[in-house]
Amino acid sequence: MADLLAQVEACLPGGVPVEPERIGECTDGKGAYALLIQLARPVRFERAALGVAMLSGWLVYAGSANGPGGLRARLARHFRKGKAIRWHVDELTTRAADIMALAIPGGSECAIVDALLASGRFEVAMPGFGSSDCKNCEAHLLSYNV
Repeated sequence: MADLLAQVEACLPGGVPVEPERIGECTDGKGAYALLIQLARPVRFERAALGVAMLSGWLVYAGSANGPGGLRARLARHFRKGKAIRWHVDELTTRAADIMALAIPGGSECAIVDALLASGRFEVAMPGFGSSDCKNCEAHLLSYNV
């Protein structure tokens, strides 16, 4: 986790690390976040619109938090294990062996994806994942190349 967090922080200056047990310290302002998800076991993910992928290892999901409660509310939901599955990423967070986030107040999920891909240490994990409403990004879920 430390190496991945260091790589993400290097790409996203100004990001604030957020751990599940310290979610109360996170801002309730709007912004974006990089959600670091470790899948200890492969997860088969299949959707008609996206196809099929076996996801495993460390993944980074770029999301936005512009609704009520901002970053704190959105990240608190991602950190909860026993939640209703509403979004594709929920299927990953409920199965995660480890999870943490980097909050970027006022940030953009597309800027997160661009910065991580530009580093050469990340690649698209599954085309279309998390970016169905995005016209710029191939996906908002990236895998980490150790």
